[in-house]
Amino acid sequence: YGIPDTYSAASSTTWTDTYQGSKAATIFVDLSSDSQEDWIELSRLDLVGTVKERGEAHGALLAADIDEFLNVKLNQYFKDELLNLDISSLPEALQAIVEPILKKGAEYAPDAFWAAMSWVWHKEEKYVPTEMIEEMEAVAFGVCTQISKDLKAVEFSSCREEYTRKIKHVNMLPELIRMACTAFGAWGSATPDGNLIQLRALDFGGGPFANYTVLQVHRPEAPAQAFASLSFPGFVGVITGVSERGIGISEKVWMTYDKRSIQPGSYDGLADVLVIRSILENSVDRASAEQYLSSVNRTWSIWLGIGDYASQKFDLVGYKQSSTAVYSDETIGSETGQPYIPDVCYVDKHPQPSHATDLPAYLESYHGSVTFAAVQDIVQKHETGDLHYAAYDFAKREMIVAIGKVDEDGNYGEDGEVWQAHNRPAILFSLDDLW
Repeated sequence: YGIPDTYSAASSTTWTDTYQGSKAATIFVDLSSDSQEDWIELSRLDLVGTVKERGEAHGALLAADIDEFLNVKLNQYFKDELLNLDISSLPEALQAIVEPILKKGAEYAPDAFWAAMSWVWHKEEKYVPTEMIEEMEAVAFGVCTQISKDLKAVEFSSCREEYTRKIKHVNMLPELIRMACTAFGAWGSATPDGNLIQLRALDFGGGPFANYTVLQVHRPEAPAQAFASLSFPGFVGVITGVSERGIGISEKVWMTYDKRSIQPGSYDGLADVLVIRSILENSVDRASAEQYLSSVNRTWSIWLGIGDYASQKFDLVGYKQSSTAVYSDETIGSETGQPYIPDVCYVDKHPQPSHATDLPAYLESYHGSVTFAAVQDIVQKHETGDLHYAAYDFAKREMIVAIGKVDEDGNYGEDGEVWQAHNRPAILFSLDDLW
């Protein structure tokens, strides 16, 4: 498809609403031509104040999207996913809950998914920081202030109870659906100025997610720090993000070829998306983030890529329930089976050790000239980042984001590929402007 264009966020953002000091915008780029209509569109939230204030504003400003996403779009996605669903790797207790519901047919698939997310939430709730629970509850309150304006007090209470439950449970969805993604950091001899360029590419498949992408910018009270999160309506956990102090996060499920399922783990710990959220909000540099990962109660095995302003370097953390291990450009090959590239630490989208050779070949071809344009070319050739990808330039303090687009059936265009994020134009953000 050729290297896609890049558009400025500053000239594409229209502020649309405010709520108690926080505000919402639409980022829109018209890509239409004489032969077809096309566009990029995502929501942006600027959330300020306490945990409860930011949560309530999130819910109020996105009430219609949260309502539709949770009650219509996700339920249809669950029905569509029924034939692809393999519950054999789930704990037996969870299988016992889900299997009888699934046997009833596709119409009951949403009940099975929501039951599974509920089970995970109740297993992990005791590990969730109080302030995150407060934020989820505040999101629910904010939703109900908008969709239940004319309801009696008892009806409002029922709305609040329903959405509190759904917001908490939907934040557990990434614990059930694994993401095969790509991550790398390039610095020193690999980039033109020696400073860090980092990639986080999210491969998730189809469904409604791309069309409901939300860029949340949080400005909490001190000592917590501002951070940006690329996620979905009602999500408090973080899938992709970067902080004001320059902590950039990449993530990928850790699968191996000898066992095609993920490595041993359990639901007795803090959900991965909430671990990432804690890093962005609280860690001051790469070292403190890695120290936090070693101390937290962990669930399932993933790769976490961490770069920062301070060091202008990038590590990959092998994050397992049993342990954590930090890998550099010199040591990562022991786990991935991929060739050493000076000042480039990377893991491709495949199970590890990877048998593919394309990502290291692309990275080697760009060695010394890794820029945003190079990232756009690499993700397209490696075919990674169908739902979205983000790249961070730690010297220029810039970020590019590309999001996929799906049709009404949840497909990335007619051929299932043309609208994947790695084939789409990117939006350029100044990180200083976000903060």
